[in-house]
Amino acid sequence: MVEQFALYIGSNHKRQHHLHRNLELLRINLHGASTVHEARGLMQNCYYHLTIMHYGAVGKEIFRLCSFIRSHNDHSIMIVLMVKARIHIEERLFDCGVSDIVVNPQTSSRVLTKRIQAHLREINPHWHQNNTIRLKDAIIDLERREVQRNGSCHQLRGLLADLLKYFLDNPDRIISREELRESPIWADSICSSANEGGKTFDVNIGKLRKIIESDPSRPQIIQSVRGVGWKLAITPVPMERTLHIEMR
Repeated sequence: MVEQFALYIGSNHKRQHHLHRNLELLRINLHGASTVHEARGLMQNCYYHLTIMHYGAVGKEIFRLCSFIRSHNDHSIMIVLMVKARIHIEERLFDCGVSDIVVNPQTSSRVLTKRIQAHLREINPHWHQNNTIRLKDAIIDLERREVQRNGSCHQLRGLLADLLKYFLDNPDRIISREELRESPIWADSICSSANEGGKTFDVNIGKLRKIIESDPSRPQIIQSVRGVGWKLAITPVPMERTLHIEMR
């Protein structure tokens, strides 16, 4: 997969941090800029497949910036974040080539990431990031949020899909409760207290084990590390590689 870069223009560093971690899972590197001047400087040295900009931070210069980006590439994705709906501005932004406008300052980074994925698939129907993976006898389809094992198909509901994806991207590494609470998974959760967060992860990891483990009472895939957290003890194998091995 070709390395891709994204640019975030805005002053909300917390959102930028969450987006950075989410896009990192999609193999997209996120750069940040607080001003249009800073953004133009970055654009001189890097081609950005995706630009996310906050209207409040960019101001009226956003129209010239969007026209500039679109004139250099028809396939670049541009997403504008706005605090409130302003129809005449939104119409003008679309005329400048903007791909999408998100009108809600509280939109979660996780939902925003899903919108980005949708745009990536629209531009390239074959785009994916190894969405089908094998873990022992479990076949995981992250796109459909489902797991097939022993002839049965299980849906990954709620936080389960995002939690499992986090483990898949961090195999054989101990993941603590603190790390999960600071991750985009927890940041976008409707829960808030630290104690509730710990219980939420315990409960959902228990649910994951019932789906992917042969014996959930003696887990071999997601193992507990006493007093610390958990780790994915089995190396995930992309299905393309699995099919190649089986055909030999």
